[in-house]
Amino acid sequence: MTPVKRAAVFHPELRGGAGSEATAVWLAQAIQDIVRVTLVSMGPVDLPELDRIHGTNLSGSDIGTVSLPILRRPGRRFDALRACRLGRWAKAHAAEFDLPVSTYNLMDFGKRGLQFIADFSFDDGLRRSLHPAPAGMTRLFYAKSPFRSLYLRLARTLAGQSREGWRRNQTFANSRWTRDLFEARSGAPCGVLYPPVEDGLTSVPWQEKENGFVVLARLAPEKGVEKTIVIVEAVRRAGADVHLHILGREDDRATTASVRELCRERAEWAHYEGFVTGRRKREFLAQHRYGLSGCRHEAFGIAVAELARSGAIVWVPRGGGQTEVVAHEDLVYGDEGDAVRKIGRVLADEGKQADLARHLAAHSALFSTPRFVREARAIVRAFLGGEDGR
Repeated sequence: MTPVKRAAVFHPELRGGAGSEATAVWLAQAIQDIVRVTLVSMGPVDLPELDRIHGTNLSGSDIGTVSLPILRRPGRRFDALRACRLGRWAKAHAAEFDLPVSTYNLMDFGKRGLQFIADFSFDDGLRRSLHPAPAGMTRLFYAKSPFRSLYLRLARTLAGQSREGWRRNQTFANSRWTRDLFEARSGAPCGVLYPPVEDGLTSVPWQEKENGFVVLARLAPEKGVEKTIVIVEAVRRAGADVHLHILGREDDRATTASVRELCRERAEWAHYEGFVTGRRKREFLAQHRYGLSGCRHEAFGIAVAELARSGAIVWVPRGGGQTEVVAHEDLVYGDEGDAVRKIGRVLADEGKQADLARHLAAHSALFSTPRFVREARAIVRAFLGGEDGR
């Protein structure tokens, strides 16, 4: 029987390669038999391609799509203005749906809905403190200034967004760390729903895995990819015969050029793979023993969870929701020197490797797609008052 209630799931772009997009597509997958789902995004919504990237089955379903025109941009700038069209469409059409949902941060629908926090891009002061802009023109654009304040106020006005509007919604964060920061900053209540991470399609025994590191991250300044190259290089200088593969979507030109050059200079052991998705990515992760993150304040760290779910031992910086993903002091580092020491101790001890691999295999079940589907369905049913939409 076809659901009679309707839900709109709003996400700025569905290009693949970003953790928040997994929440959008798996939420649509999870609730499609409770409500009739429409995915709304700027730019194309290619369901078969999203299925290939995320392991969903949207293209064989009754899910509708709305693709809004998208403005081209220089680099990563003017995101706030580019998002205006989505905010205005959401507010103009939310009344047509029983359940409006934003899977990328706060949104004023003009009525009560659900919103899922992916990062703190909506809070400019907090974003600046967590991820200071790099030097150069980018820093000038993102620095606190009267121009920056005016630009953000204009974007909110054009999008028809207000603080009072999004505070009506029921809010969920992607980690306890994100929840605590949001509640402290806004005074609004917030739950936690960990994002979905699909199981790797290939199970490779530890002894058959390559003795190498994988860094899985968008190529953007805040991801700290260059730092991971420095760490692995120091681990090699300490005597470990390890190599490195970098997989990621090219979101920032300067970062991409820097990472490419660093790998070119270390071509013997550092390999730039570019944007790898779908089955090839899952098999790639499963074939390597280790993973590494360089992002200091990752809101959740779905790449870290993907590596852990694939059987890798992963190290992360101290700070952010990614420490909840690894949940072990031996896998959390302070500075680069601390990372090299902790990695070295594990690489020199096969027993510790086995213990950490077992720990991550058990703990990472918290981030499985079946767990996400169950919790997402419960949230939607509770929001709709216990009705199942039929």
